Amino acid sequence: MGKDRTSSSTDFGIRVAAVVARDALLLLVRHQKPERIPYWVLPGGRLEPGETIPECAEREISEETGLSARFSGLLYVSEFLREGRHTVDITVRMVLEGDEEAVLGTDPEVAPGSEPTLRELRWVGEDELREIELLPSSIKARLLEDAAGGWTANSIYIGASRD
Repeated sequence: MGKDRTSSSTDFGIRVAAVVARDALLLLVRHQKPERIPYWVLPGGRLEPGETIPECAEREISEETGLSARFSGLLYVSEFLREGRHTVDITVRMVLEGDEEAVLGTDPEVAPGSEPTLRELRWVGEDELREIELLPSSIKARLLEDAAGGWTANSIYIGASRD
């Protein structure tokens, strides 16, 4: 017997995260949300209905960092599962177009007049990446494993994460 898919209190979504590298450095953004300690993530966000994965990655990079980038391929697919929440994380490789500098952008989902959630962006090397609390931890581990190869596009299912 199948599941009843008509009524669910679970927040389900797809998040597209982007690996953007320059000179062996990886671009990260730091978030600070109410009632939560600050945390680092790859630039990215929720896939919108009708939007392709590359379009989402391009939009999120532009919104959060002011940079232009083009889709280069799929890196990882993983899942985040927690009570009331299920997110499929798709991590893609993006290649910068141009040589502009990254600037801290905004999160359009934050209500006008509210405290911004994006607080910092930083280019980090492999050593600094080891020290930063990057979420989810399964992506951090995989990024560290793949750093020497420059995060080349391939398809790997990392598995579900509950942290």
